[in-house]
Amino acid sequence: MLDERKTVGMLRGSKEELFAQGHPVIRQLKEIPGLIFPGEMEALPASAISLKRLFTRKQMDENHVDCLILYRIADGVLHILMKLSEKGIHPGLIETGDFYVELLPGGVQVYLTHPEKFQLLNFEQDYEWYPEDERLFGDLELFDADAQRRADVRLIYKILVASSKGNVKMPPKFTEADYSELFYKALPDEWKQLFAEQPDCDYAVMERLLRQCIEMEESFAREAREKFSEKAQKKLDEQEQMLAEQSGADKGRTGKRMFSAIVLLRTELDDCRIMSRMLYQLQDELETEAELARWEWQQAFVFGNGSIAVKEFASYPPGFRCQCEQEIKDYSAGEALIIAANLMEEIMRRHGQGNIFRMYALADGRLKNDRVFQAALSMLKTRQQEGMEFYLLAGEESRCEACQKLGCLMRQQEEATGYQRGAHDAKNV
Repeated sequence: MLDERKTVGMLRGSKEELFAQGHPVIRQLKEIPGLIFPGEMEALPASAISLKRLFTRKQMDENHVDCLILYRIADGVLHILMKLSEKGIHPGLIETGDFYVELLPGGVQVYLTHPEKFQLLNFEQDYEWYPEDERLFGDLELFDADAQRRADVRLIYKILVASSKGNVKMPPKFTEADYSELFYKALPDEWKQLFAEQPDCDYAVMERLLRQCIEMEESFAREAREKFSEKAQKKLDEQEQMLAEQSGADKGRTGKRMFSAIVLLRTELDDCRIMSRMLYQLQDELETEAELARWEWQQAFVFGNGSIAVKEFASYPPGFRCQCEQEIKDYSAGEALIIAANLMEEIMRRHGQGNIFRMYALADGRLKNDRVFQAALSMLKTRQQEGMEFYLLAGEESRCEACQKLGCLMRQQEEATGYQRGAHDAKNV
């Protein structure tokens, strides 16, 4: 392929002139959908974000990036790489930051920018060399078809492990900057074996694996939505039955408010996805419940990780998902619970008639069972007696004495009422 490319006229010998004079290789590039040329960046949708930025922890959390989204992004990237290969164009190593993605409902749209950086004809690529890339490809002057496949397999690897750094190894080492190690562990064994043993595998193999993974993840998502809808409807039916038994008639559901105080007792520094998963699932269920029951829903948040942060009760737009703070410091869980109890006392005093008041404590690790926590426990019991419902959602590592005491509060509430309203899988997750 390199010999064939050398027979193409070189014009006056600069890569810039290939673009300026519309060389045949440039015309071939322009036939590829999703390729954004110099001076055309305004064609990118305003919502598109570069992969290098998307793969930072903050953006991953805010955009709820999961394995399914990564598979879809990799599939879009692979489609562009295959088009380049079909045209005999070997661009060399491509920065993840040159790819942009638009996250759409049920899919993604991928764009590749800066084709002027490509290796074209006998002009070398423009690339920021990272030590690991240098180790793997540094001895190459120009990429042929085989070398390009190896470069493209490595690019797909960087995407599937959501690496914001071009220097990611195989397998990745833990870094504070991204989730690469965690996503690598979540990869099916077929991918791990491919990256370890077939660094120059065919595009068709990767395409087949990606399609299989996308179908599998979409199937899991459908099943989860179906189960969730069934559970939400069942919960609503139970609530309506209880209200009918208490009042003797259905008095309607308009005008009622639900106030939920969510206390995030995050202790796990290495993986905020534990807390994020609990929080997003809870917010999904509460939002659906409020929508089905036609309640006005207000939320408050108390962050207990480090210096206490509070978002007081407010109505948020549909789809709002609270982001977990990143900084972790030594703190007392009791302080956060006391603040939440005070918030709940105030809101119950102002809106106590005919409304629903719930507090959810989310814990992903061990909590301090100190004197402040004991004081908080007493306040929570008082709020329960005044009509507040209390629930604990705890991670697998949250088996400490403090969590057990919070769990007892929830169980005593269930035993006293005979009905666990709003529990939302309040258990170890």
